[in-house]
Amino acid sequence: MGSSFNELPREILERILGYLPRGRDSKFCDLRLISKRLDIIVGAIIFAKISYSAFGRDPRDTEDDLVRMTTVLQNVKNLCFMTTKSQVFLGDPAPWPGIVDAFTQNTVNLTNLEWFHTLDGDYGPKSIEKVTHSLSSLPNLRELSLRLDSFASAELQVMQGKQPDISFELHLEPISNLRSLAIEWNMDRRPPPNILAQISGVLTRSPGLEELKIVIPHAYHLGEHYGPQVTFGEIFDATSSLPTSMKLISLETRAVVVDGSTFRRHLRHFRHLSALRIRHDPSPSAGQNIGEVFQVLASERIELRNVHIDVIHHPNVFDYLSSYSGIQELSLKPGHPLDDSSALIRRCFELVLPAQSSSLTSLRIGGNLRTQWSRVNTEEYLAAVAECKLLKYLCCWIWVTYAEAESRNSAVVDPWLEVVLRLPNLQRFNCPPVVLKKRSFARYEVIEEPPPGERDPDPDVRYFLEKAVFDFKWGKQMQCRVDARYREKSCVLLV
Repeated sequence: MGSSFNELPREILERILGYLPRGRDSKFCDLRLISKRLDIIVGAIIFAKISYSAFGRDPRDTEDDLVRMTTVLQNVKNLCFMTTKSQVFLGDPAPWPGIVDAFTQNTVNLTNLEWFHTLDGDYGPKSIEKVTHSLSSLPNLRELSLRLDSFASAELQVMQGKQPDISFELHLEPISNLRSLAIEWNMDRRPPPNILAQISGVLTRSPGLEELKIVIPHAYHLGEHYGPQVTFGEIFDATSSLPTSMKLISLETRAVVVDGSTFRRHLRHFRHLSALRIRHDPSPSAGQNIGEVFQVLASERIELRNVHIDVIHHPNVFDYLSSYSGIQELSLKPGHPLDDSSALIRRCFELVLPAQSSSLTSLRIGGNLRTQWSRVNTEEYLAAVAECKLLKYLCCWIWVTYAEAESRNSAVVDPWLEVVLRLPNLQRFNCPPVVLKKRSFARYEVIEEPPPGERDPDPDVRYFLEKAVFDFKWGKQMQCRVDARYREKSCVLLV
């Protein structure tokens, strides 16, 4: 049996290997290979992606792991390494940069690295420099994702009578073959100038860059000690010195000010742009900013295929989105007070959706806010959704009042469920309930609890919506996956 298995064609072996367990399964750990050929094939598939966490590990044990994993690491193409505060708080952080460096040096075929890293750890001199230098020397590294945090928040340091520390060092070096760069800044202080300069330096020395993502999540940018908001110009202006133009395909920002003049100034790098995600622009002029960006796109005839925005009231937005066809993924999450408009809803369903009906595969409408967008249920508007026959994913937030839940009135969600029955390719429909507690447009993550003595109606609303959807699904024998659950993470992040 062993020899005959070894003689199978590679294509069949790879199909079989696709069913092997991943993770810490005992059978997986006891796997024995009977030939060098199988070792090469199995290793390349099973160990193509691994995650390594510092949580609960002694660095000395990790060094022993590294010795045993030398041949395994040669197969690794995707590596996720977690050395953040939540992972190393129980021990000494100093050895970990050296371990990360050793890992990267042994992953000679690494193409994608995701590194969760705490910037203000006591790592010792030159330790981070060694890691970033090793990264710059990896010949096949194409994608780099950095999730950065700190041990102490600015608020805690102020409570302790200290000035918030902003003396972070990252020592990023150019990576010549980089295609994708993602930075997630998980701190309540803005990135200091030296960090922003290093990010800019990577951009100016990555002529082949196609994807750029700069994200500041969890409303950190609204903190008292954050400082001035980060602008896109701070990150991107250094690219003006590039002799050749980048061909960015995807641009994503969160809590970064992206204004039209900066976007136009660097237009040569956006000629090939296909995906644009601009969320939580913290500027008071966020509506004007996104309107100017779409004006540039329209005037230069740059037709996006993926659009994700949360400020939509500027006229240029829907003018652009209805001016051509071909958008495949569209996410409209109105988060500005001026977005809560029946006129905008009409333009979206009567102009934008018909223009994109022949191409849309993913559509998200609304957000976790009590607006008119979460009460759309008219036959005329939903008929436009039903015409998007290629849809595979559909999401809409549903605002069910407590009175509706009490009287078992599901009129706000039933029309959406009827539309789902008319979408032959739909694989998933999400319709989470909007929370009924008071929320703020300015600070999406803030949910105020009911005053003392007042009952929280949300659990009843959630239960009612889930049951209404469940009953409809089983009564109609719907084939696609339908989810009406309220998820705390989705609520907080407006995902």
